[in-house]
Amino acid sequence: MRSRLVFVTLIALGAGITVGAAADDQAYLGIFAETSLTVMPGMAEMPGMADMIKNLPKGVELPPQVAAMLKGGEPERKLDIRLWSPGIAPNDAFAWIAPPAGLKAGKRLDLELYRPTAAEATGDMAMPPGMPKFEEMTIKIYWGSSPTVRPGQPRVIKIGDMPAEQKAQMQAQAKAAMAQGGYFYKPDWTTAHWPTEKQPGTIANEASLVGDYALTTNYTGNVTIGAPQNVDFLAPFKLSSPDTTQAPDLTQAIPIQWDAIANALGIHAGITGMEGRNTIVIWTSSESMPEGWTMPDMGYLQMAEVRRYVDAEIMMPGTATEVTVPAGIFAKCMMPMLMMVGYGPGAALAEGQPLPRIQTKTALNMNLGDMSKAAGGMMGPGGQ
Repeated sequence: MRSRLVFVTLIALGAGITVGAAADDQAYLGIFAETSLTVMPGMAEMPGMADMIKNLPKGVELPPQVAAMLKGGEPERKLDIRLWSPGIAPNDAFAWIAPPAGLKAGKRLDLELYRPTAAEATGDMAMPPGMPKFEEMTIKIYWGSSPTVRPGQPRVIKIGDMPAEQKAQMQAQAKAAMAQGGYFYKPDWTTAHWPTEKQPGTIANEASLVGDYALTTNYTGNVTIGAPQNVDFLAPFKLSSPDTTQAPDLTQAIPIQWDAIANALGIHAGITGMEGRNTIVIWTSSESMPEGWTMPDMGYLQMAEVRRYVDAEIMMPGTATEVTVPAGIFAKCMMPMLMMVGYGPGAALAEGQPLPRIQTKTALNMNLGDMSKAAGGMMGPGGQ
């Protein structure tokens, strides 16, 4: 619940993503390739975890993602395909893509169609049970690479102290973000997507993104786009610091160091955590922090956007391999989360119906809290 709150607040402060603006009948096709790594230090030491793993029924295996986290984190490749088209597609509508053989995902990827209803756009914004009201929230923002907090930081935003017009605008944006419920929802548009329940979309580690992707539909046009040799899955983040097997000391400066990522254009790191019930603490690797910003959009950015962010020092260059989090800013947060993203090359056509683009990124999510202590605290004395 708290991570969702942080996400919605970031959206409300300007980290949103839009499909774009063009002709009224313009449709869009996005092919998004991600290398993803999730690390949960201390998960294996959680109370009862070892016994649970040891006593699994014969023939029962842990889900791959859980097994990977218990091993310290193993990367996985993901491919998301999203086809947005104006209007509600007819009942007999279909869409599928013929991918290149090197993707190793079969000869045909059948997209599932999502048609929103008017009811999904309604409803008042409400905070999760037990959380303070929206206007009671405070956001503390730190930025830049430094072992100590820099003068003039943090920037403190108290929602309740904002002018009524600005607060209403933020609340409306947050409400819209919550109403979306993911990338499917866009009022009066149809979203076709893959993976699906029938085709879960497991991408092999040896698979390649390179080659042609041919879209066939009976309702919003056909198009083919190619991924050239330099547009492929990026390498995963490989951290040498902090130690991915244990939680770092949050009272000290946290050096973040990783191996260079070939072909990366821009890299960003950020941490969010909850301090008490109503304070969100944010650190971003951005050296420049324009008024009203928290973090740059962590979705799929086009190459030109990434270059602008790098030039403005909102993102680190793709060659970056280290950054430092100031000491103590998350010391009172139980479970702060480190989020890193590196953007790679993409491909796009200047025109088409739908208008297609391919984008690549590598991402890391690492819990910086002590999972075993957190679990013990939630379970109470004696682990009961």
